[in-house]
Formats: sequence, C-alpha cells, structure tokens
Amino acid sequence: MRPIQFVAKTAGVSVATVSRVLNNSPLVKESTRKKVMETIKALEYEPNSLGRELRRAETRRIMVLTPSLVFPIMADVYKGIQDVAQKNGYQVLVCASEDDHDKEEELLQMLKKKIVDGVIIVASTLSAEELDQLAKDYSIVQCSEYEQVQHAYSVSVDNEQAAFDAVSHLLSLGHRRIAMVKGGNAKSSSAAREQGYRRALESAGIEVRQEWIRESDYEYQNGYDLAVEWLQAVEHPTAIFCSSDATAIGCVNGAISLGKSVPDDVAVVGFDDTVESLMSRPPITTVRQPKYDLGRAAMEALLQSLRGEAGENKTILLPHEIVIRESTAKHSR
Repeated sequence: MRPIQFVAKTAGVSVATVSRVLNNSPLVKESTRKKVMETIKALEYEPNSLGRELRRAETRRIMVLTPSLVFPIMADVYKGIQDVAQKNGYQVLVCASEDDHDKEEELLQMLKKKIVDGVIIVASTLSAEELDQLAKDYSIVQCSEYEQVQHAYSVSVDNEQAAFDAVSHLLSLGHRRIAMVKGGNAKSSSAAREQGYRRALESAGIEVRQEWIRESDYEYQNGYDLAVEWLQAVEHPTAIFCSSDATAIGCVNGAISLGKSVPDDVAVVGFDDTVESLMSRPPITTVRQPKYDLGRAAMEALLQSLRGEAGENKTILLPHEIVIRESTAKHSR
C-alpha cells in the first residue's frame, strides 16, 4: 500500500492536509477536501488502514519559535500573532531557541509529535533545505527573517529596499562618508540590508569602503565600540547606518563619549523603530517595520496553510517607513 505522502503529493497538498481531510477537520475548505477524496478514491486508498500514519485531531495550539524572548521586535509581533490566533480559537506557545540548532530541533519535535498544529519561526538556525523539507509535511511560516524556500510562507519587509531608502536619506542630507554596522552574516536580513546600502552608495557614484562595513550582533555595545573606533580616525564617517536601533543608540553614545555632537558631527540611522529609539537622546531616525502587522500577517498565513489553502504567493512583503528624528540633519561640508 502506498504511504500517505504519496496521496499528498498526488493531490498537490501537504500530508497534514490529507490527515485533516481524513479526520473531517473543519479547517479544510470544501474544494480541497473534494480534491483529496478524489485522489484517495483514484488510488484506491483505504483510510481506515492508515492508523499510525494519521495525525490526531487539531490541538488548536501553535508555536512561535524565536531566538530570544527579548528579540527587539518580538513584543509587537507576538501581539499581532496573538490577536489573530485568539480570534480563530488558537492558543499560542512562545519558545526561545537561543539560536541553538539542537535546541531548535528539540522544540520542533512539538510539531512532529502533534503537540502544536503549526509553527511561526521568527528566525531559524535551520538551513533552507531543512526548512523546506519540514514545510513539506507541516505548516510553517517564517516571520521577519526568512529563507527562500518552496513550501513555507514568509512574511517580512523588503530589507534591501529599506536599507537603500535609509542610506538615500543620508545621501539627500549631503553625507558622502557613510559607514554601516550590519547584523550577523547568518541572518538573511543582514545580507539584504548590506546589499541595499551598497546599491544606494553605488547609485550616487560613491565608492564602497569595506573598512566602513562592520559586522555586529545587533547589540548596543557593538555600536558604541565601532563609533569610538571610527570617529577617532583622521578620516572618519559623517554618518552611520545601523541594522538595529540598539546598535544605533550605541553609536550615538559612543560619539557623545568622544565629545562629538549627533547629528552635527555624525548622523545616525537605526532599524526597527523600537521604543528605545524614541527614548534615545537625541531620538533616532530609523526604519519602521510594521511589527504588529508582521505578526498578524504571519498568523493569517499559518491559518491559510492549516486549512490547506496554498496561495500562489508565499512571500509576503509589508511596507516599511523611514521615520526621521533628531539623529540626522543636513551635513555641513
């Protein structure tokens, strides 16, 4: 007898969807149910003999897998997820992987053992191949950080364009010596934001200086140390673009520790629009991610996957905004 995976592949749905059809789940839309049942009939498949292959009925729980419970954008993203989940009768479990691959694999056993129905992953340690393989059989949505895979939904902003717009803002103020504090190379957003930074400078005919692109872990101290290092050089940047608000605040305070003025001596731009960016002195110009909407859209995409309603567009990019505050100003040549 052919396995349940063959039924799913032939019907063009996930194994989870076949299981839901066989369990008469209300989450499956009628057209999908009909297609799966027709496939079962055509293959002369006998559902009653599947026993151990079938998942139990829905748990009405989903897991949010995040690298840290204090991830900068997590509170607002979670609120968006929670509101949609609650409205649709789901409970939300939030689990931190601590950026540890083994721990993430262990937490994902909750999905494989049917303790949760689906997972929203804020940032994963899994490779694109591992994620895609998992998403073939389970409902997976990537939120914020994502890999381009075939079977999982992704909800984020256009990180390359957001960085391009942030650096273009600095260029419009007359800055030509612009440094970048980027995130870790393992994050997809880090590469995209660096690409946007480079594209903005190259579009303005400015040579990219590799020594003014430095990697960080998105933390305050990285920004502080790099600002102190750069601003003590004979030729130093007049503006710094950071991949997080925490790093940007570090840059501001590092500059101030040297007796520099922000934005007169050096302008600073952050990313995320966290509450800390507004509390900084001066307040930080930043890229605003629609954090609540990211969570809301991720949960809606997960519901769509759980219902077996595979959309054509699995990469959802929400609009960003450049929020101009007092850490940037026109550069006096």
